[in-house]
Amino acid sequence: MQTKTFLRKLQRRIDTMLRSTSRQVAGLTCFTVAVFFILWAGALLFSRLHVTEWVFAFLNPGSTFSDEATDMEKVWALLVGLAGMILLGGLLISIFSNILQRRIDRVRNGQVHYVFSNHVLIIGYDRMAISLVRQVAGNAAKYGDCEIVLQTVRKVPDVHHELFSNIPARIEKRITILSGNRNSAEDLEKLQPERCREIILLGESDEYDHDSLNIKCLEVIAGILKARGRTSPVRCHVLFEYQSTYAVFQQQDLLDIRAHVDFVPFNFYESWAQKVLVDGRFAVSGRERDERDIIYPWLDREPLTADSPRHVHLVISGMSRMGIAVGIQAAHLCHFPNFETRGIRTRITFIDDNAEREMNFLQGRFRHLFSEVDYTYRNAETGETRDNAGTKRKFTDIRFEFIKGRVEQPAVQQMLAEWADRKKDPNKLLTIAICFHSSPAAIAAGLYLPEEVYTNEIPIFIRQETSYCTLSLLSQAREKDYRKYRHVKPFGMLDHAYDLDRAADLVPMRVNYVYDYYFSHSLTLPDVICDEDARTMWRDLSTALKWSNRFHANMTDCRIRSLSPGKPFEEQIETLARVEHSRWCIEKLLMGYRQITGEERQLNNTAKEIKTLKNKYFIHTDICSFDELEDSKKEVDRKISAALFLIKNNRPE
Repeated sequence: MQTKTFLRKLQRRIDTMLRSTSRQVAGLTCFTVAVFFILWAGALLFSRLHVTEWVFAFLNPGSTFSDEATDMEKVWALLVGLAGMILLGGLLISIFSNILQRRIDRVRNGQVHYVFSNHVLIIGYDRMAISLVRQVAGNAAKYGDCEIVLQTVRKVPDVHHELFSNIPARIEKRITILSGNRNSAEDLEKLQPERCREIILLGESDEYDHDSLNIKCLEVIAGILKARGRTSPVRCHVLFEYQSTYAVFQQQDLLDIRAHVDFVPFNFYESWAQKVLVDGRFAVSGRERDERDIIYPWLDREPLTADSPRHVHLVISGMSRMGIAVGIQAAHLCHFPNFETRGIRTRITFIDDNAEREMNFLQGRFRHLFSEVDYTYRNAETGETRDNAGTKRKFTDIRFEFIKGRVEQPAVQQMLAEWADRKKDPNKLLTIAICFHSSPAAIAAGLYLPEEVYTNEIPIFIRQETSYCTLSLLSQAREKDYRKYRHVKPFGMLDHAYDLDRAADLVPMRVNYVYDYYFSHSLTLPDVICDEDARTMWRDLSTALKWSNRFHANMTDCRIRSLSPGKPFEEQIETLARVEHSRWCIEKLLMGYRQITGEERQLNNTAKEIKTLKNKYFIHTDICSFDELEDSKKEVDRKISAALFLIKNNRPE
């Protein structure tokens, strides 16, 4: 029994040794030397030959011995030669070939780790990673020729094939793909995050509990950075799949990691909504401008000045996550001077077969917003309507509409035809976004709208998950060809979303700099913005204030488009200040703040109590019409509006 136990332990030790390449080599070397010396020691008992001759016999059997050798010497020479053949010609070669094959397999499967420095780290893999690799490799001014390290739990050969077939061959040598789990501290340590220049945390596609796993990974990374003595925070872009999670982390600071990580959350749907409505451009080839780029018309494609009678009407078919993101982004963006002068509101219409349920969900998510904006519900089939117009007079400049129905229904088709008919309403700037989950269904809906939509050249945005070539070819037809679909634009592709240039936050930093300078320099504006100082101030800013500055910056171009031509800029500042306050109110309502009641105002009338209401209960005293604001708050809006061109171009008007 003891003998059997000993043999099992010995077998386990040998198997353990065979798993390690270094132990294999060391074991073979020791075994070879031991066998040779045992045979040589035996031969010395009756042999006249020198030790070097036995070495030659071991390496090349029969080469040393002449006819004068005794029979016993020849027998021992045969044994020594056979041992040499087996050990050197068999085991040694097989072990070295095995070592080489193992190394090749480990490299192919992403199990070999290297020393990295100043690299960009992408953790997790989905289709978005392809665009991110292109952006990093194509931005030499920011990233130089730094390495790109990608970690994934997927099969590395599959990722290698998919990634490398979609990027230029010249940048392949800069990319290292490694296998690892993003929630394993051991795997993350091998990526050397303390040496990297930037981290992009994607997570894996089609993953259960994606957002929680990303937050867990972020905490592990922060722990590694702290333990390894990283002094400056590493900028870390974190993808959130669900908008509800994303919204929470737009407001909340992760205080435990703030000293080590510059946390930048982003969401696929929100990123695409900004790309379409704010940037107005999808760069096909990355950062460089290309004639193949998709240009999205602005919602305010005609200047909505203070004197303009026109208004924006955005129709979103499909209350998917993409549809909601487009609608909320439009609510952040569409604020124009003619509301202040003529009371004209932006109209956002959702059409969905489950519109009532989705409306209730949206009202629960943005409860305080829907108490301060007008909204209407309509059943396209039964004609049932209801609204909240009679509850109280609203001071906001956005109104929502929810229509229960499908875009192919005759009643909905008739609505779309009437909205597109410029003779019936020449002041409407209509845009239609098809945001279905299914790409084929979205194409079918977008290409079979009422004829009035196409003849009146209404912009149509159709959500596509993968290839956008079909719609691009239709929209880029030559002048002499049939051009019915030239205003149809694809958007929402899985492999093109997040823009690292936009994430640099240059314009939001300038917005923050102007605010900070105004309050710290006796309520005056700077003559010029020091971008380096603005970047330093930005690092210490709370997450909520960063997002507030981003929302403000997104509307910069829209404000410039809405200026009245020929009228001095100084004379338009008051109107711009009113527009800014309208935008700010919608922003705060979307972030969960609510208006203070008269009773709360009476009970809490000191500065300390007001601050407590804002920070603890999300109650803000400035959510009101511009006329009800305190004079000091009005002046802040005037000053930030006066800095419009300084923020945009870093120079006064």
